[in-house]
Amino acid sequence: MINRAHPNVLPSRFILLILAFGLLLMIAILLIKDRNGYTNLAEVALKLRGSEGFNSIIPTVTNHKNVSVKTHKGLVSLDELNENVFKKLGYDILEPTIPVPTLRMTNEPTCETVFSEWKRISELPQPEYPPKEIPSDRMDEFLLYNYTAMNKWYINDKNSDKGEKPRNWDKLSDMIKWPRQKLGGLAYGTDGVSIYDAMKFHRLDGKSGVVIGSMQPWVEVSALVHGASKVLTVEYNKLEIQEEFRDRMSSILPIEFVSNWQKYADKFDFAASFSSIEHSGLGRYGDSIDPIGDLREMLKIKCILKPGGLLFLGVPLGTDAIQYNAHRIYGSVRLAMMFYGYEWLGTFSGNTEQPNDLTAERLHSRNIFGMTQNTIVLRKL
Repeated sequence: MINRAHPNVLPSRFILLILAFGLLLMIAILLIKDRNGYTNLAEVALKLRGSEGFNSIIPTVTNHKNVSVKTHKGLVSLDELNENVFKKLGYDILEPTIPVPTLRMTNEPTCETVFSEWKRISELPQPEYPPKEIPSDRMDEFLLYNYTAMNKWYINDKNSDKGEKPRNWDKLSDMIKWPRQKLGGLAYGTDGVSIYDAMKFHRLDGKSGVVIGSMQPWVEVSALVHGASKVLTVEYNKLEIQEEFRDRMSSILPIEFVSNWQKYADKFDFAASFSSIEHSGLGRYGDSIDPIGDLREMLKIKCILKPGGLLFLGVPLGTDAIQYNAHRIYGSVRLAMMFYGYEWLGTFSGNTEQPNDLTAERLHSRNIFGMTQNTIVLRKL
């Protein structure tokens, strides 16, 4: 009986192994066939590790050809983007994170260079009216060598009397009492609420910060409501701050801020900018034409934040595009350069007080030139 039992043991074990292998193979195939068309080998690795947002590193993938992100051209490999875009602009892929790759700068400029170059460009002679066309010799830089879509949406906020002007700076004592929806939604509806929620989630108790670009003080008041002790606003327009708030709030013109940048280097615990940086360098407000004006702003902010300082950033999110000269829309390609030197912590939509992961599906949820304007929270490395 013993000799007859042994021949059946070995085949049954093989059957179990075959079944287990088949099950794993089926799971792998299902993961690769993502219904939205974004999944590749890198995303399978990410899903097996658990969803951790686009700050997730995929150490198992060393060939960037196997990792793709969406552009207006369709899915493009990181290897192609690295050669055709990032390296040409002084970056290189450090980690194939998705949907936004993590980059390094091959020769990062000093803060002295960042601010002096910004000042030099800002002092160049400007035409009477914002240019209606991107200069032909700068087209590749503006369009990231054709990985950014473009259409026209011309706005003249330099000469128009109908342009937006500062307001509500004399109503701070009222605004600080407003509820979440009213304060956060003052300028941008639900999108604006997202920065209120982000500051509530990442409390600012006793911290000092800077706001870049501000027609209405809803961002500043949101910071004060959530514990900030001092807020400096950098704005092209002269601001008249309500007297009782002048011990906590102040303002400065950009040229004065840049001219005295050493005073502010590594000083601030946090920075915030909502619907401002995406306009930098497009000329809409009479500023100098600069294809990397927004990237310069991110480097400037990096210089003035303390290590570990937070940046609350609200820019249009979607598939990489420019609607010239209205604004840029940020997708996988340009966000990668924007986020150099920062760690992504979370994204706030304004629909819920909790953060969410900015997945490829969320980032590219709309058609070309469609966008959302959430608040992304970054931490300086």
